[in-house]
Parts: sequence; C-alpha cells; structure tokens
Amino acid sequence: MKIIENAINPLLLRSLWNFWPDQNSRIWHHYNDSNAQKYATKSHNDLPEIANQCIYQMIDVVSGFVEPYVFADLMLHGAGMHMLGTGGFLSRHLDSSLMESTGWKREYSCVLSVNPEWKPEWGGEFVLRDEKVMPEFNQLTLFKCTDDSFHEVLKVKGPESRCTLCIFLWSLADQSNNIRKNAHFI
Repeated sequence: MKIIENAINPLLLRSLWNFWPDQNSRIWHHYNDSNAQKYATKSHNDLPEIANQCIYQMIDVVSGFVEPYVFADLMLHGAGMHMLGTGGFLSRHLDSSLMESTGWKREYSCVLSVNPEWKPEWGGEFVLRDEKVMPEFNQLTLFKCTDDSFHEVLKVKGPESRCTLCIFLWSLADQSNNIRKNAHFI
C-alpha cells in the first residue's frame, strides 16, 4: 500500500467538495445490505466535470508508482464518487479481478479522500489487511489488487459523510488464473 499526501491540486479538490451531491441526488446507486451501506455513482456521465479533472490528476500521480503496462478505466466501472453516510461501511472483501465486458484484469485500486476535515472519532478508516488509514483531505491510497488484498471501510460514526473519489487500474494480462468476476466478501 502506498499513501500519497497532497496528491492533487488542493483547490481543485476543494471545488469538487463544493459540488459534492447529497444522498438524494439521482446520480447515486445506494448499496444497502449486509456487505455495504454506501452510495456510489451510477455512471461516469453523472460526475461533475470537476471530478473528471481530479481523476486525470490522480492518474498522473499514480503513474509514477505502478508498472508501465497498467491503464486507468475512464468509464469508471465500479469506481467514481463514493459516499458513506453516518452508519455507512464496506465489509471486508477482495475486489473483483476481472471486468467481464473487456477481459481486463484489475491491478490497482486508488482512493482519494475528499473531505476537507475528518475527525478520528468519526471512524470510517480504510483497512487493508491489518493496516488502518484514517481519511485525510487530499490523501490518496493506492494498493495492488492481489489474492490477499482484503480490505474494508469501518463504520462511519460522525455527522458528516465520508466522501472519496476512486479509480481502478487495469491490464491486458493473462486471465487464466485467479479470476473473480465479482467482489468476494467474507
């Protein structure tokens, strides 16, 4: 796992925060089951333009930390804007390793914290294996998607929603081993 502080232009990220839609917006898909209580954008077409500018900067930043054969999915399959309100969580899981529509293999997940202020008592920590990361403004968490990269987001206990912008990096690598068409929750 790589943590990148001050990952993108902070003024740009604050602009995204100012345009962040509330939970009643039509752009959200609401996951509400035993594995997740979160909101995620339905389509890359729903993102405010400022979010796309942030995504391009995220891609530039992470390109120095990944293999040259990986590429970002600008259609944001499973990625985009995510929000966990009070009580929100994401259970421990492995991400899917295959995008069926393209045959691409997921190599990395990148999560950028958007909230300008987050207090530790509000929870919402990202946990990869046993390492906890508290959300901090403009902090990007990059991790390799492997067969042991179990991760989760602990329950949000504060008054604010935990807001992130996510991208996934893919490859055209051999798909013959360890295929997960869907996330695997434990």
